[in-house]
Amino acid sequence: MSLSDLASIGSLVSGIAVLVSLVYLSLQIRQNTKHSQALIQQGRAARIADTALRLAELRADDGLNNCFEGAPEASAKDVSRFLNVARAVFISSEDSFLQGEEGLLAPTAYESYKASLRAGMGSSGLAAAWILTRDMYEPKYRAFMDEINGDINRTAPGRSSDTWRTALKSLAQNKSA
Repeated sequence: MSLSDLASIGSLVSGIAVLVSLVYLSLQIRQNTKHSQALIQQGRAARIADTALRLAELRADDGLNNCFEGAPEASAKDVSRFLNVARAVFISSEDSFLQGEEGLLAPTAYESYKASLRAGMGSSGLAAAWILTRDMYEPKYRAFMDEINGDINRTAPGRSSDTWRTALKSLAQNKSA
């Protein structure tokens, strides 16, 4: 066997080793992606569970519960507190939306997120809070939420109890139309 033959065999073995390394690297990347998605989902689940428990506690307060229900007679103080609660909910939702858009959430988790969001936005209070705070969020998320909420009046300015009532009236008019 000549030196040239040995070099060819060495080159073949080297090529096979590179191919095996690439296959192994591909498997590692796929596994790392799944691991990252699992960590993101775990963090998201913990955040949602914590938010749900906090919301349950907050709804024990009659004033905040009235805001969740969309009561027009809610006090200015309760509306102000509620808008901060709603903002926390929307920030969490925006994070899930952005993760979904980047492909960091599994498709089933993203669909579950959208379904629970549609159910939650059925609350007149949260829908009114969205009208009052929507300009605080990233434009793609804003468009997504506007689509979830349907055709509602998105022009109510400010964060007072008067604009709260205006937003609620807008929602009632759109539901009856």
